[in-house]
Amino acid sequence: MTIFGPEKELSNGVGYEIEIKDDGTIIDALATIDNEAFQNPEKSLFPMYKGLIRSYLQLIWDPQNNIIYEDCASNAYGPNKEFIPLQDDINFNLYPDSDITLIVHAD
Repeated sequence: MTIFGPEKELSNGVGYEIEIKDDGTIIDALATIDNEAFQNPEKSLFPMYKGLIRSYLQLIWDPQNNIIYEDCASNAYGPNKEFIPLQDDINFNLYPDSDITLIVHAD
């Protein structure tokens, strides 16, 4: 997974290789990255936005509506180039070896 954004920490993209359970979703993937950051704060890009944003989940996922924020873009494909509709179905089970790019504040 690669995450891009206008913030200096994300401007060149930050890549992550993660493992999640077989029925995992993008929420599980982001939570896995966040958990690693919480356990290793010296490697974390957070906090951002004057300390207001402390995780990728907070930056990308709207928990009240269970969607990816509208100002985020996604480009996600499985290993055989199967499209993954993250914007339409945040609960979509990710394929093993998926290639996911998220662009924060893509408006």
